Amino acid sequence: MLTTATVRDHGHIDEATATRIAELWNATYPTMRAVATARISAYRTQVAEKAWEVDPNHPHADDLRAFLPTEAKTRRRLKNAETLRRELGQLDRGTHRACTFSPGGFSVFSAYAAVRRLLAATSLNDHGLAAVYGLAAALADASDELMAARTQPAA
Repeated sequence: MLTTATVRDHGHIDEATATRIAELWNATYPTMRAVATARISAYRTQVAEKAWEVDPNHPHADDLRAFLPTEAKTRRRLKNAETLRRELGQLDRGTHRACTFSPGGFSVFSAYAAVRRLLAATSLNDHGLAAVYGLAAALADASDELMAARTQPAA
């Protein structure tokens, strides 16, 4: 569970923004995790069933192959979904490391990137995404404020 203190530890964020992000994150994290887990399960099923293989005797084999993902693409999507779920969990626990040199913590920029990747992987069948879009908006606002503060010339 993400706390206001965890959000404020990694970056110069005011108390109100940190509280809002923590509340939105805690409300949406179960949905984000469920969406990521559903994607992982679907890709694992495709790998197990070798969904990219088509019976060559099928009358529409060429047409089917044109629309099926390749084995490499399916495995890459599976790996990306697993990585995304792991990053979301690390952000939730405040242990995410944006790079090998950074200390573990919650990063607004990393959280925004992860939420955007999650939203890019969703479909119309996923439920509860309105709150995730709200979180993405709050993270976008916080990211913009942080970038504006970083790029202002020193007085």
